[in-house]
Amino acid sequence: MQAKGIEAFRAAIVELAPFFEDRVEELRDWNDLKLLTVRVDRMRRWYRPGLVCIGDAAHAMSPVGGVGINLAIQDAVAAANILAGPLGEGAVSADDLAKIQRRRAFPTRVTQSVQALIQKRIAGRGLGNPGPTRLPWLVRLLERTTLPCRIRNRVIPVGIRPEHVKTPDVLNAA
Repeated sequence: MQAKGIEAFRAAIVELAPFFEDRVEELRDWNDLKLLTVRVDRMRRWYRPGLVCIGDAAHAMSPVGGVGINLAIQDAVAAANILAGPLGEGAVSADDLAKIQRRRAFPTRVTQSVQALIQKRIAGRGLGNPGPTRLPWLVRLLERTTLPCRIRNRVIPVGIRPEHVKTPDVLNAA
């Protein structure tokens, strides 16, 4: 892209997003741009005695869908629910910390897999291929009903496994 020059880059942006036409001139040279490297990965083990990693510390999310913060908050809620009792008793074990990873690993893997699929479709287009992207036929068929929209509109903000704060009375009953 740099070999083509900043002017070609500006033109590619306008072709993808015409509403930026009055702003691309602000990109004077390549120093005005920063490359965002997106990695979607996760630790094999999120804990060790005395330490548990949650959110981006345990699993880096893509910015696709803006759901990374949702998972981080859900990790924190799960951690609070799981650790409240042991912390109150003054004895948190590695098994307690492992429960957090077991609880949150599945929604993390599913979310990262969906993000990777979406990312692949977006990256496949890129600035070099700005034409319209056609959804797969099955997705187009499903989008004709309201069920996929309702599922998508629930899963994106709420997640695969929503977490709810357990109050002390609920924790004591468990």
